[in-house]
Amino acid sequence: MDRRTFGIRGSLRDAFAPGFVFPLVFILFFAAPYLNLVDYSALIPPPGLRMASISVIGLAGYLGGLWIARWRWSTENLEWPRIDPDGWRSRSAFLLLVAVTLVSLALLAFVFWTAGMIPLLAANREAARFAMATSVGNRLNAVTRLPITAAIGCGLYLLVSDRRASLPNVIAAALVALSIVGESLLGHRGLPFVVVAPLFVCFHYAVRPIGVRTLAWFGGLVVVGLALVNHFRLLSSPPQLADVMSHSNLPVWMPAWCTSVATLVTFGPLTFNFVLSTVPAKVPFQHGMALFNGAFGILPGHQPTVGEFVSRNLFGLPEGSPNLPPTILGGFYLDFGVAGMVISMFLIGLATQFLYWRMFRRRSPWSMFFYAYWYFNLLLALYGDFIANDLTWFVPLSVYGIDFAARLSSPSIRSAAPPRRQAMHA
Repeated sequence: MDRRTFGIRGSLRDAFAPGFVFPLVFILFFAAPYLNLVDYSALIPPPGLRMASISVIGLAGYLGGLWIARWRWSTENLEWPRIDPDGWRSRSAFLLLVAVTLVSLALLAFVFWTAGMIPLLAANREAARFAMATSVGNRLNAVTRLPITAAIGCGLYLLVSDRRASLPNVIAAALVALSIVGESLLGHRGLPFVVVAPLFVCFHYAVRPIGVRTLAWFGGLVVVGLALVNHFRLLSSPPQLADVMSHSNLPVWMPAWCTSVATLVTFGPLTFNFVLSTVPAKVPFQHGMALFNGAFGILPGHQPTVGEFVSRNLFGLPEGSPNLPPTILGGFYLDFGVAGMVISMFLIGLATQFLYWRMFRRRSPWSMFFYAYWYFNLLLALYGDFIANDLTWFVPLSVYGIDFAARLSSPSIRSAAPPRRQAMHA
């Protein structure tokens, strides 16, 4: 796990590599409930040896897949990848991004007009989000995610540009900002991070690996930012969740957002523990339907995500209540039990190392973005759902479409392997 690249500041370790930050954050999240920072024992059984054992088994599955994948897709002796723009700097690519962004923002405005509301401005944002999705229908609700694709595409255009303050760069930066603002109006606390976090990784990777200190600072800002947003979200939640903040065991002198940090870190694993206590004792295994419905919730009809299934079917909360995702392990366990959970985590370990290796072998903006997006979603799944419909496959697939169109304007599609000069140990 010793990944280094050499530059003007000596050797740097890639802290965003598959075998470093995810296992570390995994241990932090699943150990946090045992610190008794918050008390939800009236709603959720306290964590015990069973949850700890199953969590360790799940992490072992991921590490096992990662270890085996390194035999086949090792990054040893590969030079740190430098992005090949390959058509992204062309005028046609810029015009395509402008068109995609303007169309996506126009569709988002049309959805707000059709619903007659903007969830962020509503007194009860959770209820407003649910009401808007219900009133406009699943198809129109799906197009509200298009600005995410547009923002990421414009961000990648800035990444491969010559960094000058040219008019196209200024326009692209403005379109990124407008898209993020548009997504923020949906009142969903996590959507802006879906844009910002992968782009941050890509911009840093374009220069050098991410050091431990940089990742710690950025990770801390993300956690505090999500906690602050979560705090204001809970203040405007439906009545049945209005007392969530009252379960804190933190000292009274600590500000309320610290309680929100504790809730943010512990509630997902505690929800996973609740799933362990109810499945299959009270609710049978879903045999793939929970993950399938969540993955394709963007398609016509209504397929609940894993978090929605847990909230409605296990907790018995009414419609309009926030979803309660049981972390990355919960969805796999809900469908297939412990054995299926271990196999799924094993496959995720394989896929993560493959995408990391592919970033070295194919130095395109798409390869770098896809690894950053995939790994960010793994970290996000420690709090939420790994299978979260449109965010799982629609966003990367649509960004790939932009990348494919951009490369069509290039005289050749270059995918040569990087020279073997700097040691990168898997």
